[in-house]
Amino acid sequence: EITREREREITMELKGKDRYNPELIPRLEESVDKQISDNTFDLSTNLVLLRMYQFFPDQTNSTVLVKILVKALMQLPGTDFTQCAYLVPQRFQLEEPIANLLTLAQYAECMQFKEFWEVASKCKYLWESIPGFEESIRNFALHAINLTFSQIRKQKLGEILSLTGKDLDALVKERAANSGWQVVGEVVHLGNALKSQIGKSSGSNVLEVSQFGPLMGL
Repeated sequence: EITREREREITMELKGKDRYNPELIPRLEESVDKQISDNTFDLSTNLVLLRMYQFFPDQTNSTVLVKILVKALMQLPGTDFTQCAYLVPQRFQLEEPIANLLTLAQYAECMQFKEFWEVASKCKYLWESIPGFEESIRNFALHAINLTFSQIRKQKLGEILSLTGKDLDALVKERAANSGWQVVGEVVHLGNALKSQIGKSSGSNVLEVSQFGPLMGL
């Protein structure tokens, strides 16, 4: 397990002249696992590791690549996934499981959540060891919904979030209590509490609000 002291050591080495020393690769890979266990995300460190893999392709660990991309996808609406995917060698991009992640990212970024969940249902093994993936995507979908609609039918909301029954009812109840939603019959009237949060992201950029327009052709 990587300790705080080792984290500091890695940070100093990444700032030094040996930033791309291949001997750092195991430590950087440990850092990815720590991000998963701590529910954090360090884009700059992950980008260094991805560049290391480019410089030293024989040391590329496809399992770590998947972990980085899954964590990056969880940062939407930040552009972290795009930045990370750009550094993934093409030979990995063309093959499963990374090809599946690229497809999922495309659907999510284009707000095609129904298609997203259909693909996701077939490759859940990719994030079984990474807590919070589906919750992160649902939070991103909620951001998009709140920016695009003032009201939405409950059934359609469930389709976008891939939730039904008690799970959907629980989410609507929680949002009604904390975000000002109101339910009238089968229609959910949305509050605006999420709008101020859309720009918050650990990445350096955020998807443009205008991209939320074609939200699944609702």
